[in-house]
Amino acid sequence: MQAHQLKPPRGAKHARKRIGRGNAAGQGTYSGRGLKGQKARAGNKPRRFFEGGQTRLFKKLPFRRGFRNPFRIEYQPVNLDDLERFDKDTEVTPELLKEKGVLRSLRKPVKVLAAGELTKALSVRAHRFSATAREKIEAAGGIVIETSERKQKRDRTAKSPVAANEETEEAGETAVEADSDEGESEGEGDGSGG
Repeated sequence: MQAHQLKPPRGAKHARKRIGRGNAAGQGTYSGRGLKGQKARAGNKPRRFFEGGQTRLFKKLPFRRGFRNPFRIEYQPVNLDDLERFDKDTEVTPELLKEKGVLRSLRKPVKVLAAGELTKALSVRAHRFSATAREKIEAAGGIVIETSERKQKRDRTAKSPVAANEETEEAGETAVEADSDEGESEGEGDGSGG
């Protein structure tokens, strides 16, 4: 066989379907579009998943609601039961917890929780402690070292700067009015005496 004898196998190639070239060509009259209707029109293209005005399938499905807080910090929990395995006066750090297999990784911050009892004095270093865990560690004679800074919570009872400014302005206005009233009453007294 030579290069000029190469050809595709029988049935692999088909002649292009020439639409709208008369009935003798095999695709005349309706040109494969059927009898009238939306899909027979020029420029027709219903949107994806359009169901003819019926409520679309994906509108009927119960999607998950709510939102994901992008600022949420996910801590790795460590309980007091986990700390009980260490010897007395040990300094427990996230690195040591990872070494002993309590933590899986050091990527997430660590929070010590109060589940269980602690009978040994340990120096525990972590990013966060629950209030009860802190009390229990200190009651056992241990030390709590919190490594990450806590945000100062805003005092919601305190008034906003704008409200405070408005109050001071109002107080100033009332003081000015009071002064002017006093001045008028003194002037009237002088006139009647003369």
